[in-house]
Amino acid sequence: MTVAPYPEFFNDVFGPVMQPGSSSHFAGPCRLGVLAGQLLGEPPSRIRILLDERGSFAGTFGIMAEDRAMVGGVLGFEPDDERLFRALELAEEAVVEVVFEFTEITESRHPNAVKFVLTGRSGREAKLVGNSTGGGMVETVAVNGFPLRTIGDTYVLLVFGAQKPIGEEQLAALVPELPQLVGSHEVGVDGLGVMRAYMLAVEPDLAALNGLLTAGLPGVNVAVLKPLLPVISQLDRKPQLFDTMTRWREIAAHEDLPLWEVAVQYERDASGWPRAWIIDRMRMLAGLMRRQTRAVYEEDVVVPTSPFKPDFAGRWAEHAASGRTVADGVTAQTIKWAYGAGSGIPGVIVVPGPMGGGAGYIYAAMSAVQDARGLSEDDLLRGLFVAAGIGAISYTRSAPTGEVTGCTGEAGTCGAMAAAAIVEMAGGSPEQAENAASLAMQAFTGMPCDPMPGGICQPCRSRILAATCMAHVFADLALAGHEAVLPLHEAIDVADGVGRSLPPELLCTSVGGACAAPAVQDCRVDFERWFAESKPEERPPASLI
Repeated sequence: MTVAPYPEFFNDVFGPVMQPGSSSHFAGPCRLGVLAGQLLGEPPSRIRILLDERGSFAGTFGIMAEDRAMVGGVLGFEPDDERLFRALELAEEAVVEVVFEFTEITESRHPNAVKFVLTGRSGREAKLVGNSTGGGMVETVAVNGFPLRTIGDTYVLLVFGAQKPIGEEQLAALVPELPQLVGSHEVGVDGLGVMRAYMLAVEPDLAALNGLLTAGLPGVNVAVLKPLLPVISQLDRKPQLFDTMTRWREIAAHEDLPLWEVAVQYERDASGWPRAWIIDRMRMLAGLMRRQTRAVYEEDVVVPTSPFKPDFAGRWAEHAASGRTVADGVTAQTIKWAYGAGSGIPGVIVVPGPMGGGAGYIYAAMSAVQDARGLSEDDLLRGLFVAAGIGAISYTRSAPTGEVTGCTGEAGTCGAMAAAAIVEMAGGSPEQAENAASLAMQAFTGMPCDPMPGGICQPCRSRILAATCMAHVFADLALAGHEAVLPLHEAIDVADGVGRSLPPELLCTSVGGACAAPAVQDCRVDFERWFAESKPEERPPASLI
């Protein structure tokens, strides 16, 4: 029996590696655009993008570079491609017409739904509806009018256009040609015919399959959607090792293993990768996080700024050099590295977790503790595995994204991950790690997501700084014996329930909360005027967070 998908470290928690920006408003839309371009199967001549007029993308359109991400994805640029920031200009150079429309998307009610309607150079058309579900993760809803759900963790062979279901004879000839078939389904739609989707763990030979299919089924069209995620779903995937920290601690006690080793086993079960691959992947991500926090201070880079996005790291460096800082020690270092993590420098790759650049903020808190206590890189690596485990539990039980659970799902989850990781680094017990994570989650429950247009990255920046700068405080409280009362999974469940009870205007639509304040109305007017008059390439990435 095929195991149902569940969150894992390198797809859901620490991924995708990307250019600076929002994971749900930049990386996610880019990935959906990539899938739409693959569905079309040829260079586009026209890109028509429909956004729900009441959704999150409409509320922040362009502010978080959604427009460039969507178009760049169709052009074939992945989330880590620096060309995304010039996508509109490059589309114009390629004589590609780009149209955005704000309407009702009937196929999906997700706040981050988007519909691509593409026309190719040959006149061929393709339609894809999908949702950006948070942390850079996406799901398709429909392709060419047929319902289809895939999250980009397999190759998907699409066979559609036939006026009748594929017969047993054709299936018998087809299936042996499909390597490592993970699953399949067939669906019919009146007026469109029938579509069959095959989920595969390895890439199919499209040329060979085209000949086989068109010979037996005249009028059939074939397309392949390639995986978006580094970990591809396997037939022999093992069941989820834990979905609460209570169970995680029980396994650690029973096996006489530290938490981080059980986390590595979780990822082995989820991915099927050897242990060495998993360790190497996390070490590589740690290197990216380190550069994300330090490039602004140690490399000859240009920090993109605007009247609405100052150089926070530069301001902090000047303040620290003056000797007038109130904060010191771990807190001051966390602020320094956190400002570095959020500098938004094109070409400096960031790692989400769960918000765009979130892993960099988590790393900032961990790195400050590492520096203060003289800990090793291996100590920090072990902490990252514990943070990843916390993230996997959060993704299992909740939707850690501002559009669904508010900023609790983003800044709050980052704070819980960092607090538990710091306890692990400091040699605390599994119970203390859970207490630290739960304390952090409880402290940040109920945060709305209300990014201010033109509000110099507020209130996003103050919330993520609060979460990361408090991580070592919650770690210390737990190490001192402060019990959280709520086990972590119950704290997550509470935060999820509160977040989902927030009205839509408090869920990343830039309408309610701080955005309704008179001062922000003035900011919005100024920002919208500047936005209309500026060129896309003049707008800094990640201009809100």
